[in-house]
Amino acid sequence: MDDDERADLELTLVAGRRPELLRRTLDSFGPGLLRHFRLTAVHANIDPVFGDAADARACREILREQFPGVQIREPDRPGFCAAVTRLWSATRGRLVLHLEDDWLLTSPVTPADVLPLMTDGVGSVRLVSKHIDWDGHSPFSERRRKRRLLGVPLGTRRIAIFGTSPCFLDGAFARGSARLMDPGLDPEKQMRKGRNPALEDFQQRFRCRLLPGPGGTELITDIGREWRDGKGITKTTVDGRSIWEER
Repeated sequence: MDDDERADLELTLVAGRRPELLRRTLDSFGPGLLRHFRLTAVHANIDPVFGDAADARACREILREQFPGVQIREPDRPGFCAAVTRLWSATRGRLVLHLEDDWLLTSPVTPADVLPLMTDGVGSVRLVSKHIDWDGHSPFSERRRKRRLLGVPLGTRRIAIFGTSPCFLDGAFARGSARLMDPGLDPEKQMRKGRNPALEDFQQRFRCRLLPGPGGTELITDIGREWRDGKGITKTTVDGRSIWEER
């Protein structure tokens, strides 16, 4: 695969009925990242959460204004993992950007920043935020797990840590993950700690790179937490499922 071919990019976008956040996100990622790639397809999901029909309509208008050929899915029932599964399964390309509607990009990202990291064996390149547990040194998103046999230490095993906050994905990795996800569980929670062994086994065949901002700074900022606090909405996880509640 030459660099020119790999500059093609498919976009998957998960959104709720939050047009104000969606606009801010696209105003950030559009000029800072998307304009540097050739978008071959855009797949968006608008879940029926948070807003009303007017907000959903506003989200559709924003998406169609930004991406005239966008494929928009609007399920009858909300489900974050179902949305991720639906969108990742719809991709056909070899390089995918997964985006959510509540992030800002703090520095420009070009193919020259990403393509050298998408080497064989790399399934994802995560954009660094302060919410990623990173020591600032390793180029990979991973942790070490002690290995034992009958109580005898056998060294450590490398565990790649994948996620669904904004990241670049190898297309085959995205589609393979989607086939194995349990739509009833939070996507990230079932990627680890034995909640979905088949998914973990598949993903651990790959590695996850990190892409920080200049000087090792965070590259993306979460604006969804501030929005939730302003609306009095809390997010908790119970048995691998995310639950949203108004205070």
